[in-house]
Amino acid sequence: MLANEIRQAYIDYFTKRGHLLLPSAPLVPIDHLGNPDDSTLFTGSGMQQFKPYFTGSAKPPSARATTVQKCVRTGDIDSVGDYSHCTFFEMLGNFSFGDYFKAEVIPWTWDFLTNVAGLDGDRFCVTVYRDDDEAFQIWHDAVGLSEDRIHRMGQDKNFWLPNAITDGPNGPCGPCSEVFYRVAPLSEMTADSSLTPTERYKIDDDAGRWLEVWNNVFTQYDRQEDEHGKGILIPLPKKNNDTGAGLDRIVMAQQDKRSVFETDLFRPILARIEDLAKRRYGGTMEPADFAFRCIAEHARTMVFCIGDGILPGNEGRDYVLRYIVRRAVRYSKTALGFDKPFLHEVAPLVIEQMGGHYSELRERQELILKTIHNEEESFRRTLDNGMRRLEELFESTAVKQANVLPGRDAFKLHDTYGFPLKLTEDLSAERGITVDLEGFGEAMEEQRKRSRAGGMGTTVFATEAGGALMFHTDATQFLGYASTDAESRILKLFQKGTGRSSAIRTEVNTAGPGSEVEVVLDMTPFYAESGGQVGDAGWVFGPGGDVTCATRIEVLDTRKFGGVYLHIARVLEGEAFPGQRVLAQVNAARRRHIVRNHTATHLLQAALREVLGSHVHQKGSLVAPDRLRFDFTSEPVSPTDLRKVEEIVNERILDDIPVVVHTDVPVDEAKKRGAMALFGEKYGDRVRMIEIPEFSLELCGGTHLQHTSQAGLFKILSESGVAAGIRRIEAVTGQGAYDFMSEKENTLSQLAQVLKTSPKDVLMAAEKLQQQRAQLEKQIQQLRSGAAGKGADLKEQAVDGVRIVTGAVPNADAETLAALADRTANQHKSAVIVLASAADGKALFIAKVTSDLIKQGYHAGNLVREVAKIAGGGGGGRPDFAQAGGRDPSKVDEALLQVPAIVSSQKLG
Repeated sequence: MLANEIRQAYIDYFTKRGHLLLPSAPLVPIDHLGNPDDSTLFTGSGMQQFKPYFTGSAKPPSARATTVQKCVRTGDIDSVGDYSHCTFFEMLGNFSFGDYFKAEVIPWTWDFLTNVAGLDGDRFCVTVYRDDDEAFQIWHDAVGLSEDRIHRMGQDKNFWLPNAITDGPNGPCGPCSEVFYRVAPLSEMTADSSLTPTERYKIDDDAGRWLEVWNNVFTQYDRQEDEHGKGILIPLPKKNNDTGAGLDRIVMAQQDKRSVFETDLFRPILARIEDLAKRRYGGTMEPADFAFRCIAEHARTMVFCIGDGILPGNEGRDYVLRYIVRRAVRYSKTALGFDKPFLHEVAPLVIEQMGGHYSELRERQELILKTIHNEEESFRRTLDNGMRRLEELFESTAVKQANVLPGRDAFKLHDTYGFPLKLTEDLSAERGITVDLEGFGEAMEEQRKRSRAGGMGTTVFATEAGGALMFHTDATQFLGYASTDAESRILKLFQKGTGRSSAIRTEVNTAGPGSEVEVVLDMTPFYAESGGQVGDAGWVFGPGGDVTCATRIEVLDTRKFGGVYLHIARVLEGEAFPGQRVLAQVNAARRRHIVRNHTATHLLQAALREVLGSHVHQKGSLVAPDRLRFDFTSEPVSPTDLRKVEEIVNERILDDIPVVVHTDVPVDEAKKRGAMALFGEKYGDRVRMIEIPEFSLELCGGTHLQHTSQAGLFKILSESGVAAGIRRIEAVTGQGAYDFMSEKENTLSQLAQVLKTSPKDVLMAAEKLQQQRAQLEKQIQQLRSGAAGKGADLKEQAVDGVRIVTGAVPNADAETLAALADRTANQHKSAVIVLASAADGKALFIAKVTSDLIKQGYHAGNLVREVAKIAGGGGGGRPDFAQAGGRDPSKVDEALLQVPAIVSSQKLG
């Protein structure tokens, strides 16, 4: 079976058994409700998006679900290129949220692997948690595995999370049962009869003779701590199942391959690299074959990352992507001899192969290929710079004397320039220089510690002690699309701690004046921060919703946790308590400012795509009362294009177009209509669309205007870069635009007064002032140059028939020396001129060579470099003119004395 067939067979198998097929979450971690998940840099498992359902903080759309989840794990990134390690993989998942359990899922596991995937049942063994008699009996009695093929393991192997019982964290957990497939011949398996079956299994597993293909996690306990801090397991009222099965591993086993790179998941990609490299892939561990596998694997990872809106950068997941691209380029250059960008020619094979299931790859192909090409092209220049930097290190006095390249210098080459340590060692060995590997290792470990601190850790369930809000209550009913006030009831109050406990929320029964609380209402008009739009602010009055009553609560912000709205507030008067009837009232004026900016953001994106092209995609936004901010994929926008974008937005505002809201639209229908979606946002089966007819159509849950004309005026404040390939526009509308224009008008009027002209003639007056300034500066420079010439002690002599002029000018700057050198050259017509000055504790040198002498081999840049070395400096430049600096001004005269000898050495033989 091909990989695509196995993937579809898995989907069909579990949908036929009542599982709701849900889409893969993006690689930027979010849960199924759209909330960001900061526990990992990338989505690394199939269950990650379902955390709210496993913790019980939200109700799932179905008690049974199945997914094919795209995953990235980077823990072994530097091992990619061997036969087994991958950063990108697909995880097949089937999930039960309080529905079926071990008795159902274990037989399904066996049935799919043996009867659907067609794997040899005699080549399987399984592991269970040592105390999980239930799972053991099902494998033995229901499936029919003999006892010697069922291995009981400790909590470090078969309890999720590892060591959860002894070390935590608190929260849902449980035992797991892993399924292993024998990938080695029986003749290679351990046959020592003095060992138990489990002891033989452990030896063979460590030797790579067993391949884990499936894992069923049985979430059946709530891990807590007793009064002595000891971990205790409290049975959950509803038991859950979380299955994760590696598609690439099942494909490898089904196709009877010893490596995933031999399967149809990679063969087409490797074949494309073969065509481009003009050489064959041999499947060995030789450097060239290692490079083939590294490039093929990393090509898949970079395609999927960019397809999900991750772009190469210097922090977090953006840095990981950049590292992956650079690693592929390194191996392509050193092992396969690629000397120009080529990865963008490999990527289309990945998109063609995977785009049938992951449609976003085809939709964003243009962006993917352009990003890969630009990043590779940029890094190849950087790699060349690294070669030059290494040459400079070889020439340094410290390296020459010790014949050792410091480890931190080698690591900087590796980390900053992406320069392979092995290449550094090889080039160093050619010079008889060794590399300080211990120092390199120390620098590497420091970097790893920084990376681990940055969040590249293990996925864990958030707990209350970790800052997540854990409670059970009904979802909040949102009424804010139709109204800015609503009669409501307080369901819960939370009070946040202070100091070291500031992340912990405590449920309280009452809150008095001055209390900072988070209020949960049964229904609310307050929009919660989402999709770039900030949360609403306003007031809550009670009891009974009477604004004249004693209780008054100021709402400062609104956030959403799952389906529950949290009103971050301060009690101003009276007392708040659960069950209290209240009137929730949004600050309507503030909301109007927000919706103007939100609708204008949609207009802006459509205008950008109209002017710049369809490669423009939203990368983030901020919709606030005072401004809007829009991040998008693009090269820098020219002033002309920016002005055109602004004109288009204002034209649509003046057209008074109705803003049409489509609710409860099937997501497939929305995609067919071409609705734009935000990178990283999670959308359900039915969505909300905002349409500005014949101009813009976007999936959006935010609040909007009824007509575009309500935005008033749209004005762009700035356009700038925020990361490689990402631009940012900040703009204002309505009152903000009016205030901005008024401020500009006032500034113009004040400037006209200063220039003693009218506002319409300010530009002419400023240009005239600039011309006068330029003339004065020229006169000043001429005076300085003349004074310097009079004060300079210029010496002339001839060497090999060449006139050489040298001289020191006290306290002169580079511009003055250059002007004096030009004057001297004009006077003599044919000469080599070197001038110097000592000022501010440094030496400055200028060299000039007339054009007739350049043809004879004399070079100002080479000359000034050698002269500056005598004063402890360096520099260079063009053949006709160059400058350099030195650290020791006392050496100026000595350096000038050496000029004739240096000039003589430059004469063509």
